[in-house]
Amino acid sequence: MPVFYDSQNQSHILSERLGGGGEGTVYACEDGEFVAKIYHESLTEEKAEKLLWMAAHKNERLLKVAAWVVDVLRDAPDGKIVGFLMPNVNAKEIHELYSLKSRRVYFPDATWHFLVHTAANLARAFYNLHRDLHIMGDVNHGNCVVMRDGTVKLIDCDSYSIKTDELRYPCEVGVATHLAPELQGVSLRDIERENKHDNFGLAVIIFQLLFLGRHPFAGNYLGDEDKSLEDCIRELRFAYGDNAAQKNVRQPPGTLPLAAVSPRIALMFEQAFLTEDRPEPREWIEALEDLSNNLQTCDLHPGHLYFNELENCPWCEIETQTGLMLFPFVTTGEQLGGDKPFNIFTVENLIASFGIQNTLPAKLPRPAIVPPSAEMLEDRTARRSTACIIVAGHLFAVLFMNWAFGVGVALMLGTILAFFLIRLLSDTYSSIRQPIEAMLVSNQGQLKKIENEITRTELPPLIGENLTKIRSKITAYQNFQHRSVSELKTLQTNVSRREFYKYLHSQKTTDAQTLDVTELERKMLTAIGVKTAAETDEVRLRHFYKVDDKTIPKLLEWRERLIADFDTDETSVKNIKAEQTEFITHTGNERRHIERDIEQILILLRAGAVHLKRDQQMLTTKADNLTKQISQAQTELQTVGSSMPAIFALILITLFVPISGIFTAQHNEHQNVSQFKTPDGIISSSDAPPMPKNAAVKSNLPGENMTDAEIADLSKPERTSLAEIFYDKAVSYNYDGINRFEAERFSRQAIRFAPDQPRFLNQLAYALYGQQDYTDSLGYLDRSLKLDKENNETKIFIAMNYLAVNDFKDTVKILNEVIKKEPNSFEAHYSLGLAFNGLKNYRAAADVFRRAAEIKPADADIHYQLGVCLYKLNKTQEWRNEYNILLRTNEKLARKLMSKTDITVQ
Repeated sequence: MPVFYDSQNQSHILSERLGGGGEGTVYACEDGEFVAKIYHESLTEEKAEKLLWMAAHKNERLLKVAAWVVDVLRDAPDGKIVGFLMPNVNAKEIHELYSLKSRRVYFPDATWHFLVHTAANLARAFYNLHRDLHIMGDVNHGNCVVMRDGTVKLIDCDSYSIKTDELRYPCEVGVATHLAPELQGVSLRDIERENKHDNFGLAVIIFQLLFLGRHPFAGNYLGDEDKSLEDCIRELRFAYGDNAAQKNVRQPPGTLPLAAVSPRIALMFEQAFLTEDRPEPREWIEALEDLSNNLQTCDLHPGHLYFNELENCPWCEIETQTGLMLFPFVTTGEQLGGDKPFNIFTVENLIASFGIQNTLPAKLPRPAIVPPSAEMLEDRTARRSTACIIVAGHLFAVLFMNWAFGVGVALMLGTILAFFLIRLLSDTYSSIRQPIEAMLVSNQGQLKKIENEITRTELPPLIGENLTKIRSKITAYQNFQHRSVSELKTLQTNVSRREFYKYLHSQKTTDAQTLDVTELERKMLTAIGVKTAAETDEVRLRHFYKVDDKTIPKLLEWRERLIADFDTDETSVKNIKAEQTEFITHTGNERRHIERDIEQILILLRAGAVHLKRDQQMLTTKADNLTKQISQAQTELQTVGSSMPAIFALILITLFVPISGIFTAQHNEHQNVSQFKTPDGIISSSDAPPMPKNAAVKSNLPGENMTDAEIADLSKPERTSLAEIFYDKAVSYNYDGINRFEAERFSRQAIRFAPDQPRFLNQLAYALYGQQDYTDSLGYLDRSLKLDKENNETKIFIAMNYLAVNDFKDTVKILNEVIKKEPNSFEAHYSLGLAFNGLKNYRAAADVFRRAAEIKPADADIHYQLGVCLYKLNKTQEWRNEYNILLRTNEKLARKLMSKTDITVQ
């Protein structure tokens, strides 16, 4: 075994290898109290001095939160420093806690409360490290370990950035996934670490604890190019909260939303990941302790704890989406938050929440008949036109043959021509109908199969088997509980009776001082086997004829006095408690085994229910698509129509025209020819193309080409007059929406002559808004607002720009200021309602829209927006009122409102 020496030249024998990395290997010491890290290569003078300083300046506070350097190790007495001693920490790396798979192995009873508690302890460790001005630098999940009680220790302390009285030893390493944005892609050797860098890594690990291992920047990037995790960190693409949409990322499905933690912690995460002013460890301690004290237990799942201001348990929703059991249903009480007892009724409620019995609907709904496609309508018109041309052509041909060749020839040739035309029409219509009919038959067959699958009554074998198993386990658990209570009562009775008779057996007749019998009678009692108070019952005594009738009452009275004086001694109490404890331990282990079996079946049932619902949803979606295709095909078949009317017309023309006589034929020919003549040179005004709208034409107004120096030479009235000309021109372009670029041009000219006029700045901002240049528009509006701080029109323009970029919070803020001063501003109320709608605060949006409707009752857009909010709030009757108003005022908006809902209107 290798031997090394500390600074006092005391030897330390190293035993088994515990781990290692690129820098050194960690070994256990034989004393068990410490472990040793031995470096692979010789240490630099600076590194050795750093270790000596750390060992000399250890303190209780640091040793409590970190595997600090306790002493250096040398290869020989007074030799070279080759390593150091540190406390032996028996713990798991922190990722073993927040990862679901490893948490089930190493922390099987950990709830979210325990994760919050651990996060607070992690912040305490960083707080104590920073108090001594030291910085971890290399923050990552491998340098933080957690014990079974949630205590966190920081390890690999020799790599930290250590502050001495004279200098700071640098930290030159780091893990990119936990490095602050400003450190991404730079050489760490040239960077002096700061607290804010540690604070970023701390926030990442706290986020991973609270969000079950999810990295805050591991979202779904919506752009075309590939983005690494390091790219997302550098570009501040935090995937949660309001920032996500602005950064073109989306939160991964099946993850905890940022709103599920307390508002205070959600804000701290945004501050940590989007700014350099990151929360300090002390702030995290306070916020996490506050969250820990404000958790409530889910009614369905005793292992689900969540922020008590939420309406519903977020873990139930995530488990329903993913099919995973995130937290233990059965808890021992050893872990924080795991003290809620197992309740069999809660198990039954949880099974009911899976919805296994309700996942198979009886029948699929049939959608309404869909309208024919525009293409099909155009084809129908074209076919009808073709049929009319064929019929008309046939009519002309038969009339001509009848006039030129007589009735017989006309009848013969007309019949031949009609045959070919009828064949042409039939083939044309058949070529269109046949593929539609084939698709219709195929889709109907597929739909029938899917409906048979959907409406089946039996569950999948595995789910049915697990349901049977868990019901059997529930029955076994209930029987076990009843049996355990009964057996415990029996045990208590038997143990108490045994201790009582043990006491009576200890009271001997020969030793009793209070027994009023003679010595001869005592010897006689001993001879017949009545040696203790336990044998002095009346039946037994009267069985022996040698016992005097006067002696029996004395013995019974002595026994009653002993019974009255009986009191369980300390030893007996211990014996009773020991047997009770042994029984409870034995039954507890058996009960816990049943509970764990139930939990495992619950996990399988949850996953099975999710898969069943997904399969059902896929079938339902497929059936719905097929139903729509069937309805579309039926509609298109009706739209295609039939060739029979045209065929019937051809037959009638062929048979009746030739025999109608020459006069009738000539008369019909004259009528038909005149019918199809169109006077030359006459064009209906309805056929003429629409006149183009007038477009804006650039023109130089007076003063437009003046230089700034020439403008400065003008008098103020002259500048004002020219500015008004340009302003009026800008207003006309803005008002008509003809050309926003011309409006911008004239607005800028007006501002050149009068730069301090808010209305000129507002016109320019409005023109830029029309061009969707919201950044510049806001810049001119801010400038206008500085000139006239009370201008509500300017504030409303600003709110419109905020709305355009989905900055709903700032929109709400500025519009509330406007409404305080102008309670009857329709524009302010309308825009405020849109902002609340964007924030998904439909209740507030509905209240604001109601007020806007009071201000301007005839505005249809208000009633439409209010209807949408009422639908989101499930206020069906109020929604119907708004729908009826729109039906009377704007039928198009009423149809649009109906299309966004599934409400049936009678």
